[in-house]
Amino acid sequence: MKQKLRLKYPTNRSTESPINPVPGELRVRAHMNTPTFTGPAELASFVSACEEALLKTAQHKFTFPVGASKGSWPIDEIKSTNETLLSKLRHQGNVYALFVRSLASNSQWEVRYVGERKADGLRSRITDHLIKKDPQTGSKLEEIQSAVAEGLEIGLSFIKVEPQSLRLFVEERIIANNKNRLPWNSHG
Repeated sequence: MKQKLRLKYPTNRSTESPINPVPGELRVRAHMNTPTFTGPAELASFVSACEEALLKTAQHKFTFPVGASKGSWPIDEIKSTNETLLSKLRHQGNVYALFVRSLASNSQWEVRYVGERKADGLRSRITDHLIKKDPQTGSKLEEIQSAVAEGLEIGLSFIKVEPQSLRLFVEERIIANNKNRLPWNSHG
């Protein structure tokens, strides 16, 4: 003879009615014994040091031809003008920031975006953002083109986070700590 499996739902003891009963579904108690691990305190200071180094100021200026705009974006000229910087990017960093500033003298760099990429893919990611967008990526090329058309300079900053697996954590924390300063990062 087959035995029927009978599930007992947790109940609200004051009314003895089942909590969230759904016929045929097993419910897990609201209070589970899930182990919680808190990272070492050193992680917060590590992120702070990374953030300070990355967002302090633009380390490099990216050059665009006069008159460059969305309608006139000379890819080959932009690449050749910035080839020295582009050629040095591979393996030089894995978390980066994009900055803008006015051409007026003494204007400060303003950070707009923070991103990450494995160190061996940094050049292609920066190219996506600043020169030619791959349709598969969420690059900031349109924002860059608009900024350049408005007469703003574009700056870059890089840090290298080791081990590489920590770069995602560092990027996430820097963005969370600076939401109001990073209009090109999606916050949602």
